Amino acid sequence: MKRTIIIILIAACVGVTWYIANSTEPLSPQTKSAVENALLELEEFPARPVWWQDDSVLAIGVVAGQTNPHHAADRVCKVLAAKGVSSVSVEVYDIVKIQKEDEWRKLASSACR
Repeated sequence: MKRTIIIILIAACVGVTWYIANSTEPLSPQTKSAVENALLELEEFPARPVWWQDDSVLAIGVVAGQTNPHHAADRVCKVLAAKGVSSVSVEVYDIVKIQKEDEWRKLASSACR
């Protein structure tokens, strides 16, 4: 009986994982480029976004001490929403630390919904 329940739970987990993986549409390169260009027009973001991870995380760089990282994350969420992108998490990193010391120090993050 326990074995049957475990097999059913494993099958359900695999089914849910497969459904989630196949029901999300990847972001187009044009959409990503439009978001990046919109962010470059804002003073808080001195460099192109650091990376996109699996179309679910956008990491951006700010200059620590000059920009409030929490407000920057919220502002990126607004830009993403304006471009029709939802369900993306934003991570804010210190761009100077990355450039000088290759140290990836996350300053803030936000889940855009």
